[in-house]
Amino acid sequence: MVDEVPIPKFSDLPRGEHYRIIGGSVLRILIGFVVIALALSVVPETPGVDLAGPILVVVAFGALYIWYFRRQLKKIKRSKFPQLAAIEALILIATMFLAVFAAIYVMESTADPSSFSEKLDHFSAYYFALTILATVGFGDITPVTTSARATAMVQMGIDIAFIAVLVRIISSVATNTIKKRTAAAPTTD
Repeated sequence: MVDEVPIPKFSDLPRGEHYRIIGGSVLRILIGFVVIALALSVVPETPGVDLAGPILVVVAFGALYIWYFRRQLKKIKRSKFPQLAAIEALILIATMFLAVFAAIYVMESTADPSSFSEKLDHFSAYYFALTILATVGFGDITPVTTSARATAMVQMGIDIAFIAVLVRIISSVATNTIKKRTAAAPTTD
């Protein structure tokens, strides 16, 4: 059973193995970024385009997000290095979360260019979603219409729970996996 396998100590591995493990994680994160950017690019930035397709994409992206989140929790439990898997999961899950809101902001800006203080493209919408998550609020992009402000408020409310709950769930899974493996590991005297 996977839970009974003791966790190898990262520090005991050869330096080349460190590079391979961390490089693999970085590569998976970069591939995830590319996939997320491609998914976000499906949302049109030109007015007059039927938004039914992009709305379906956002709904599908939300379903994919839930599936991916559950998959990552299982991956953390099976990983040789649960902490590294947890960090990888947090980065990609947060990136996906922001992409969902960025897609919504692009659709709002496309449907009504006066929704924000400037027209949003994919990058500026993602930037705006990130500034809301980070609670930085530079003020360079601001929601102007009631619907844009309502969407930003919904993101702010979800962000509060998102940060606390997401970090708690993922770190708990990693910590519990380590505890189970440590308890199951044979002791050497």
